[in-house]
Amino acid sequence: MLKRLVEFLQNNYPDANINEHLDAKYIQLNNPQLKQIANALQSGELSIKSASNCSASHFIFHFGSTLVLLQKDTTNSDIAYQAELAWETDFLSVRSVRDKAKGFYFINFEFDDDYNTTLQETKKTIKDHVSNTAKNQEIIDKIMPILKGFMSAITD
Repeated sequence: MLKRLVEFLQNNYPDANINEHLDAKYIQLNNPQLKQIANALQSGELSIKSASNCSASHFIFHFGSTLVLLQKDTTNSDIAYQAELAWETDFLSVRSVRDKAKGFYFINFEFDDDYNTTLQETKKTIKDHVSNTAKNQEIIDKIMPILKGFMSAITD
């Protein structure tokens, strides 16, 4: 999937910094691994740790049809991480019956030590698609427990 994302970015956003994705550590979790983290959180075996305590500073977290590029914020602000969610979708195919290619929908956000998120502007938009802030926040709210559990699991 990362290869499809990089190709999509090269073809549709040639000014995008592809190296942000290529230089990041790539971590993919399957459903049993995600379930293991969820169970550990529920049982109390795994506790949530502050985002800034996570030792990973530049990584791609992949689960299902979602990739999240995360970069630790080093500006001494209240923000712990900058993030870009790339969700693989069939949005491109709705423009043309002949175009069956998949595309990616992007949501940029940042979060603080307590994993409180703030949506950010993105220049990577799908033509003729109206961005819905409430829907974007809903998507981020769904992935944050997964991300929070993973980041807590890899924190020393």
